[in-house]
Amino acid sequence: MPSRKAATVHLFHLIFIIATVQYCSGDKPARVGCYFESWAVRNEGKGRYTIDDIPGHLCTHVYYSFVGVNNVTWRLRELDPKVDLKMNGFRNFTSLKLKYPELKTMVSVGGWAEGGHNYSQLVSRKERRDTFIDSVVGNDLHSFMNSLYLKIYGHDEQTLVLAEFMHEFGFDGLDLDWEYPGARERDGKPSDKDNFLYLVEELRRRFDEEDSDWELTMAVPLTRPKLKDGYHVPELCRIANAINVMAYDMRGIWNGFADVHSPLYKRPHDTRALEEVNVNDGLQLWVDMGCPTDKLVVGVPFYGHTYVLSPNDTSYELGAPIDKNATIRGMSYYQICQALQANNSEWVEQWDEFGLCPYAYKDDIWVGYENPKSIQIKMDFIKEKGYAGAMMWALGSDDFRGLCGPTNPLVTILHNNMKDYIVPTAKNLTVWVSSETTKISKRELC
Repeated sequence: MPSRKAATVHLFHLIFIIATVQYCSGDKPARVGCYFESWAVRNEGKGRYTIDDIPGHLCTHVYYSFVGVNNVTWRLRELDPKVDLKMNGFRNFTSLKLKYPELKTMVSVGGWAEGGHNYSQLVSRKERRDTFIDSVVGNDLHSFMNSLYLKIYGHDEQTLVLAEFMHEFGFDGLDLDWEYPGARERDGKPSDKDNFLYLVEELRRRFDEEDSDWELTMAVPLTRPKLKDGYHVPELCRIANAINVMAYDMRGIWNGFADVHSPLYKRPHDTRALEEVNVNDGLQLWVDMGCPTDKLVVGVPFYGHTYVLSPNDTSYELGAPIDKNATIRGMSYYQICQALQANNSEWVEQWDEFGLCPYAYKDDIWVGYENPKSIQIKMDFIKEKGYAGAMMWALGSDDFRGLCGPTNPLVTILHNNMKDYIVPTAKNLTVWVSSETTKISKRELC
């Protein structure tokens, strides 16, 4: 087992150091990570998605999304008490293992709606990190106080969730989805980069002290500025069981034009800041910065980004101008496939020949998304590159009711491609460490 003792190295000059890193993980089965939106139970009609709808036989890991952080106590907290506790969301979710014994049930903390401020404040102090970790894992004092409280006041599940979350609800691991360390637009600070690493190291240490095989994963971006500002890549990749790369939401209304949001490769119209912002280059960036391929799980979206085209332009091509002031909701795959298959449908489907993704339009509405063809191409890409598997956001956006054909068509493609794929051991990595990183940690790797 790797040593968990870290030594800090300070770099004072504008120099580059080349280090050859040997990772010793060994060949292993591929992962299929499936994110479950806990709030989808509140959806109405065809969009209502419950724990009973989860196809556990098609996933290796399922992620309950989300829990959060209390910015007063710094403990883990439920985000929807009715769904999570009163409706037994946590317990019903982990009970999936009774039906699917090989399934890992994970819980994801954070998410886009949680913002970044609380997480930046959490990691900034050691005592706050300790409190947070205690609420995840529990310790003898918390267990004693919890038992005492129950004897005096009776059963109160909210007390339990704050005291020893993993033990009480039976989750198999924790997924860190802080979006994003060091991101100023998300109330991040430069110190987040080091402090996030400290949190991950301390969580890993506590997990290892438990008599369990809990996993520690994280959902991460793939753009150079965010990696530079928030992630000690080699260290995080060595500590985590898997790195779930969010290879989607790479284009949106903020760009001012219509585009697919998960292009596999660079396209001719990708210029300047967008030249590297695609699945292939984003995953390669993680590798170039020191992450072994057999730790990287490639994310695919089961939803589309939707735009209202500019009334002053008649183009439907990639990069067509949009009305940035118009608001329109995104579309799940089950909505897109129904629109395309409807009798006398006026939707027109096209193909991005370079990004290898579909898009469709009708009147002034334009949507870029994934379909079975594009997802199969991405699965072939994963196996060709030797990545650790695939993950998706989110289960409730697939055609889970079979409105357009067989049920769960997209996640079935992930399963069929990953079930017999053995992830090859990553080769030696050449890691470049620059003086832009003021602190790095050196550990025994094997």
